[in-house]
Amino acid sequence: MAFIDSGGPGPVLLLLHGYSDSSRSFSLLEPWLSAYRLVVPDLPGHGASAVGSGLAVSDFADDVAALVGALGIDRCIVVGHSMGAMIGMTLTDLLPEMVGALVMISGTLRPTFPKDDLVTEGILSLSDPINPADPFFDLWHAGPYPIDRTFLDPVSREAAAIPSSIWKGILGEFSRLDMTRTASRISVPVLCIAGSEDMLFDAGHRLALASALPDAKSVLMDGFGHNPHWEDPEQVALHVERFLQGVLVAEKREHLTEK
Repeated sequence: MAFIDSGGPGPVLLLLHGYSDSSRSFSLLEPWLSAYRLVVPDLPGHGASAVGSGLAVSDFADDVAALVGALGIDRCIVVGHSMGAMIGMTLTDLLPEMVGALVMISGTLRPTFPKDDLVTEGILSLSDPINPADPFFDLWHAGPYPIDRTFLDPVSREAAAIPSSIWKGILGEFSRLDMTRTASRISVPVLCIAGSEDMLFDAGHRLALASALPDAKSVLMDGFGHNPHWEDPEQVALHVERFLQGVLVAEKREHLTEK
């Protein structure tokens, strides 16, 4: 699996991107988190990574767990966006002793894509070779704030390079996914960041997530969409940093108490 390792001096942050993205998805956020060691994989079938053990969220989690093990990482904080947040939940459930905390950006328990929705129809109509200039990508990456084209155009090109079978395969796996039980088993500190104008995972998704994770901290970014880490990476980083400092202080206090 292809990945970036910043080699930063601080605790490990494992950054997991969303459906059709790559490690590039976090490139605007990374400078604001430079105090940490950032490990940012291209998930299987995305970016420079070949397809792994399968296209289900659990398959992605298994592949990420193998990567983390190969890197010798025994403790990390997971930051996941959208599908990456679902993978983060699964990884936390799979390896609770390794994941110290979980940050979910635009997360959900059930990634439902209605059959008559324009996004769903757009995905199902994709055929190889996919044209990165297809109007579908304007819809797919749409949000209330304009995104710099020097960032977004390469994101669209990488998404278009993903075979249509992978796009449709992941969509099919999403239709069968319900993470309610997984969420109920998570005991580590959790931060949920969401945009109030998220067109993919709206208020209903946010409320279900909050109900399943009653102890989680939640931040609603007013006026932002599904990709707040693209729209205002500095503000997202501030929320993440504030949460992480609380987690790290609590861990240090617990360690001293044990001594």
